Amino acid sequence: MERTPRRYDLDFVRVAAFMLLIIYHVSLIYDSREFLLKAPQTFPLFDMIHLWTHPWRMSLLFIISGTVTGILLTRQSPDELRSARTRQLLIPLLLGLLFLIPPQMYISLNAGLGVNISLYDVFWHYVTWTPVQLPDGGYVELAGMQHLWYLAYLWVYTALLTLALSAWPRLLTNAGDRLAIWLTGKWILILPALYFVLLRLVLRPAFPPTPNMLDDWYSHAVYVTSFFVAAAMAMRNDYWDAIVNMRRPALILAVASAVAMTLLFPALPAVEPEGVQALAGRILAGTFQWCAIVAILGYAKIWCNSENAVIRYLNRAILTYYVLHQTVMLLIAYALDQMGLMSVSFFIPIAVATLAICALLYELRRHLEASYKAMFPARFA
Repeated sequence: MERTPRRYDLDFVRVAAFMLLIIYHVSLIYDSREFLLKAPQTFPLFDMIHLWTHPWRMSLLFIISGTVTGILLTRQSPDELRSARTRQLLIPLLLGLLFLIPPQMYISLNAGLGVNISLYDVFWHYVTWTPVQLPDGGYVELAGMQHLWYLAYLWVYTALLTLALSAWPRLLTNAGDRLAIWLTGKWILILPALYFVLLRLVLRPAFPPTPNMLDDWYSHAVYVTSFFVAAAMAMRNDYWDAIVNMRRPALILAVASAVAMTLLFPALPAVEPEGVQALAGRILAGTFQWCAIVAILGYAKIWCNSENAVIRYLNRAILTYYVLHQTVMLLIAYALDQMGLMSVSFFIPIAVATLAICALLYELRRHLEASYKAMFPARFA
């Protein structure tokens, strides 16, 4: 079988999207939304980071993951891919849940909820599923995947797709044939945008995004569709040609939607908006969501179609950065908070220090793995 050429544009977009995700999580310390650790003052500029990136960022990552999955399925069997993804996703997820989430809960309890508790006690409550008493007499359960939810969702979607392909080998081919009739020309911009708007109007009010995977129906509707459609269309040149051709109108609509949302919500509302404002916000957000994705993918296909050594390195490293970054970031910010140094001027230093420490830890992991393989070469023959 002829090997499919590597999609360097997807490498660029994947790395950029994860880097943006890290910046976004740092901004949560300073914006008006609830988070595990908050600065003494909030700043509207950081609300704009949420407004301009949150509607499309995770959908884009699932589209990239789905596209890469579709490409890999031309080289590997569904069982081989599911096994590889299990090693790649579930092992970091389980290790992260055990070792990275308790420090985040420790910071949230001590800095955010006013609980005086040690990290050892947090870990004990966490692994034994026993609640922690709050100063007001209430209790809080120490559960949740925090930022690691993406690994869990991606593994579930990959497992479902590969199991379905084992039963119906032509599933993606047949789905791609049907989708290709609709996702062409201007319709590649119109129909998915309408779909995302419809989900925001109908499903999101009834099932708002939640950390509970079993109740997260709006998010599943968005991410499952993004992942499965991308996998079905991964090898369709006409689909990618249509995305490239629609990149300019997509960019214009995305910018117009972002400006309109900024005027509609100069600051993120403390409660869910209602009436005309809510209706307009959902229509604009759904339009922005898909148009931004088409613009990013279309321009990346034109501008980022050659190999780059830095992107090649970061593409291997970025999943490790993602797994580590939120715990590293919160530990840095908590140390600064204890010293009274949580002003907005520390936003960039926190982001840079987080990336630097993640990079060092990735290099440590890489060298340890190389040493292990050198010590036990027979296991990796």
